[in-house]
Amino acid sequence: MEKGRSKRVGAKRAIKIALLILALTVTAFVLFFAVKVLSLDAWREFDPGKILNSEQTLILYDCEGVEYTRLHNAEDRVWVSIDEIPDIVEKAFISAEDARYYDHPGIDIIRIAGAAWEDIKAGEYVQGASTITQQLVKLSHLSSEKTISRKLEEAVLAYQLEQQFDKDEILEMYLNFVYFGRGYYGIEAAALGYFGVNARDLTIAQGAALAAILKAPSNYAPHLDYERCLSRRNHILALMCEQGYIDEATKLSSQGEALTVEPVHEYRRGYYVDAALKEAADALDMTISELISSGYRVYTYMDAPLQAEAEAALSTPEFFPSEQCQGAVCAVRTWDGSVAAIVGGRGEAGAMAFNRASEIRRQPGSVIKPVLVYAPLLEYTDSTTATIILDEPTDFSGYAPRNYGGKYYGYVTLREAVKRSLNIPAVKSLDALGVERAKAFAQNLGLEFDDEDTSLTLALGGFTYGVSPLQIASAYAAFGAGGVYTQARFVQRVEDRQGNALYVGESAPRRVMSEENAYILTSMLESVISEGTGRRLGELKLPLAGKTGTVDEESGNRDAWMAAYSSEYSLCVWLGYDSSDRGALPDSATGGTYPALILKELFSHIYPDGEAPDFLRPDNIIEVKLDAYSLERYHTVSLANSFTPSESIVKEVFVLGTEPKAVTNYWQLPSMPR
Repeated sequence: MEKGRSKRVGAKRAIKIALLILALTVTAFVLFFAVKVLSLDAWREFDPGKILNSEQTLILYDCEGVEYTRLHNAEDRVWVSIDEIPDIVEKAFISAEDARYYDHPGIDIIRIAGAAWEDIKAGEYVQGASTITQQLVKLSHLSSEKTISRKLEEAVLAYQLEQQFDKDEILEMYLNFVYFGRGYYGIEAAALGYFGVNARDLTIAQGAALAAILKAPSNYAPHLDYERCLSRRNHILALMCEQGYIDEATKLSSQGEALTVEPVHEYRRGYYVDAALKEAADALDMTISELISSGYRVYTYMDAPLQAEAEAALSTPEFFPSEQCQGAVCAVRTWDGSVAAIVGGRGEAGAMAFNRASEIRRQPGSVIKPVLVYAPLLEYTDSTTATIILDEPTDFSGYAPRNYGGKYYGYVTLREAVKRSLNIPAVKSLDALGVERAKAFAQNLGLEFDDEDTSLTLALGGFTYGVSPLQIASAYAAFGAGGVYTQARFVQRVEDRQGNALYVGESAPRRVMSEENAYILTSMLESVISEGTGRRLGELKLPLAGKTGTVDEESGNRDAWMAAYSSEYSLCVWLGYDSSDRGALPDSATGGTYPALILKELFSHIYPDGEAPDFLRPDNIIEVKLDAYSLERYHTVSLANSFTPSESIVKEVFVLGTEPKAVTNYWQLPSMPR
């Protein structure tokens, strides 16, 4: 009885084996017939772009070329060359997925036979027989259905793929395309995501662990089932040893290596990153979504430490009068207009959040005076730092501005008017200049005006819409650059993943005022910092120039500004509320208080040793000694004479040829007694 049953089982098995051999023979014949005899051209259907042009993660770098963040859409994938992947890590995947990878033409007939034999012994499907090439074709082109036609198509496409690409190229595609779980596609993203290292730095144990995941990411990913991942990793290490890729000692030491899985890393976004993305996308005529999935490398002008310092400053409660008060800050390099740092608001900001530093339009108050009034006044008239202006209540055809605090100083020099931020001299100067001429000058510095901006109120920041902190910082940067303006920009260049330049940002500097007048203006704005409304910043004792601005309302101050610059950096800070419904600044919140404190923090970071380069004085700028008594008593500008006491001497700078020629006659030797 048992003997008969055994014979029947043996007969069934023999029949199955015969059928298997027949099936393999037929399969081999069909493949040969389809590819060789019929010359089936699968490449008309196979699109290598589905692999090579798959979604890839964008990498953004700071001004030093150091990676700052990575951004992606659905698929986190960073393509790496096969040369960047350790050979022994490649062998881990080959051992796990396709031991005869280098010996077959895309379809492994021997493996198919072996898998079929195992299926026969088990009486069910227990092993697959897909090669790495077939897996790549299936993942990129085909469905997961198990039909003869689909398997045949997979085999034909795999064969044709092997005819077009060599083994290393196919393995590179495979390792960069497959899914490793947790949103990671490709070995580089998986290595960084799971272990915090680049693919080139993977250990044998880590490489084997990644190979283990591919069997089923939902079952073998280490963050989901650590022990199962570890078990399969150790199995793969044993296979590597059997196949001669590692020795016994390496196998044992690698099997004993613990896997430290990194927590999910949230890549940084933020205001600077968004501004750079927008600039790069516009330059390449792409959407931001397309850019993020392009795999490009975006090199920016970001000073990462300064950016972090600016973000920290806007998160410091002591720098704001209330928790609800908003703020913005930006830093621009004077010599090329590049943006070193920008923060567009307080609190958490999602992707493409409203950037107050570049997008708001607010009335600037007195911070506009150097740009719209005093710079063109020096450039277009014969005014000097010592020009005398009468500061008193004045009616300008129905417009009667007031000084802040309601105090007036009578006859003052232009330097005194700038230092004290006096309103009447500013409006008088704009009136003398002409509004349109002043506007044309300011437009050359990047400012924008509405058609209704035609009145003298512009001198005190009375715009229809206003300006942004970035516009102010860029305009002031021109003064620090000796009168040369360069439009602000965030992106140095954009490269594809092969390093080919797709976009290179070019500056377009233009001279907007003479070097001499830029220095004269800077000298007056240095007085603002050392003695005037910006003296809180002056506590640093650095060569800085700047201006404060405060916009007041009946219920309190609406905006508080301060802009300041060295010969290298121009910074601007704005404080206020997004709308009057949300509140108003207290009277104590002026440009010279909270904004000055923020700037003090940032300039302390920029110049930690307390030293900064001086402003470069042009050759034809001279310094002369004026008689203070003549200025105060007679409101005339006279040179001090040899008898003027030191306490009555005022030093002042002039462009050569514009200095006063008259010498005071007040100080004389007493007459001889008679």
